[in-house]
Amino acid sequence: MPWRRSAGPAAAMLGGATWSLHAVWLSTRPGGCVGADCRVPGASNRPSEDLAWLLLLSVVALGVAVSCLASGTSAAGRRPSRAGAVLLWAGAVLLAAGLAVNAVLVGDSPLWWLHDTDSLGRLVPVAGALLTGVGGLRAGGPSRWPGAALVVAALVALPFNAQDDRVLLSVPLGLAWLALGVSWAVREDVPQADLSRH
Repeated sequence: MPWRRSAGPAAAMLGGATWSLHAVWLSTRPGGCVGADCRVPGASNRPSEDLAWLLLLSVVALGVAVSCLASGTSAAGRRPSRAGAVLLWAGAVLLAAGLAVNAVLVGDSPLWWLHDTDSLGRLVPVAGALLTGVGGLRAGGPSRWPGAALVVAALVALPFNAQDDRVLLSVPLGLAWLALGVSWAVREDVPQADLSRH
């Protein structure tokens, strides 16, 4: 469908840019405590909840992108790409639910783990990126190198921690999504040679 040819690449670029921006923005803040260090009097976490909306925007955009991609990719890559889209949308729901509940419950919330940037609201979209990359590898052709980039970047992002320099491990994944969107857009006018080919 024509709208998919423009919405897909644009959503991938937006999602990738905001994903990396989220990590870089967090990295500019003073580091927080990790593990046992948090028991030391005066220790505190790096504030990140106020930027969770940026992560949510990214994941929603990536959900749109992969939904467009999965609907037109080759049969070999369609199943993992669709699973990747499901995980991205699940991540968006988790993030939105966490933000909504934490906006109502002042102070420590039992649902912090839904949107906390070290937890489920971030890990589920990373798994979605990994499956999307596998779909690109299985589809072959021009989908192979963006798929490989997503797989590698998703694995690099797994040790991410919002409290220290590991926050920057998430940046390559955003760049991989951005590169996928650019590549997809550039090839969009070449019949049977783009990421969304049948």
